[in-house]
Amino acid sequence: MYRKSTEIKVGIFVLVALLALGYLTVKLAEETFSPKGTYPVYAVFDDVSGLVRGARVEMAGVEIGKVGRITLLPEGKARVELLIYKEVRLSRDALARIRTAGVLGDRFVEIRQGKAPEKLPPKAVITRTESPMDLSELIAEAGPALKNLEKVTAGLADLLATEEGKNNLRELIVNLRDASAAFKTVGERLARGEGTLGKLLTDEELYRKINRSFTDFQVTMANLRRVSDKMARGEGTLGKLLTDEELYRSFQAAMKSVEKGSLAIAEVAEKINKGQGTLGKLLTDDELYEHLNQAAASLEHIAKKIDRGEGTLGKLVNDDSLYIEAKRALQNVNRATTGIQEQVPISVLGTIAGAAMH
Repeated sequence: MYRKSTEIKVGIFVLVALLALGYLTVKLAEETFSPKGTYPVYAVFDDVSGLVRGARVEMAGVEIGKVGRITLLPEGKARVELLIYKEVRLSRDALARIRTAGVLGDRFVEIRQGKAPEKLPPKAVITRTESPMDLSELIAEAGPALKNLEKVTAGLADLLATEEGKNNLRELIVNLRDASAAFKTVGERLARGEGTLGKLLTDEELYRKINRSFTDFQVTMANLRRVSDKMARGEGTLGKLLTDEELYRSFQAAMKSVEKGSLAIAEVAEKINKGQGTLGKLLTDDELYEHLNQAAASLEHIAKKIDRGEGTLGKLVNDDSLYIEAKRALQNVNRATTGIQEQVPISVLGTIAGAAMH
């Protein structure tokens, strides 16, 4: 009886231990696949080979969550559920990519924050993703490159096998050494501030001038920005020209007036060209031109006769004695007029006295 009692106790203990182990296993599995204190976001990849549920989600090498369910979309891509810890917030332009821990290690999801200030809400989709590079594809792509490298190595070995190839290699090494020495000399001259580039690198005064020029340029750009803002607000003469509708209508009316004036001038020009009106006849009538030409010739003939002293007007212009006689006559007329003016008061007094005596 004692032996059976011991076996029963041991069986009960083992059963309780198994139940506890099963409970702990289930709890740990739930915590692994659906950890508490997380919110889900989603990322779509072209290929998720090697990524399993419960894998780490890292940011800058720090775990920030776990991988949840992985489902296949109708278009043939994989949607991965990322369970992110609540204290971590992802930017809206975050990048999700699948990486490998080591060369042949486990796959995990790496998150890189973006620059957008907005945060990604729960159940949102990360739009920027990068699928992992398949090792077999990488080896397949590296195969042709390795073959080409083998060919280059074989060609180089053939080249160095001859005496000419060895001499060319020695010459190449000498040239490289000379070029290195030349670069070293140039670097030392630059460090001493010699030459234009050396002054640009070491001259503090030149740096200050460039800095002042850049500052002046910034001030100029700020002034231009303020002027453009004023113009946009319609301030100032130029701003009113750009924004004042009334001024635009006035300018449009003026342009219409100018257009009408241009049409009127065109009509007048057409009439003149056709010989209509006085000005048109002056420009197109050859007979009137002949008359004017003859009149000009007659005036020229008269002017020549006057210049030679012919005729009354010619004598008046050229004969000095006639001028002197005319001057004397005018003097006599002036004296006669003065005498008459002096006798008029006496005549008036005499007339008044005779009237009084009668």
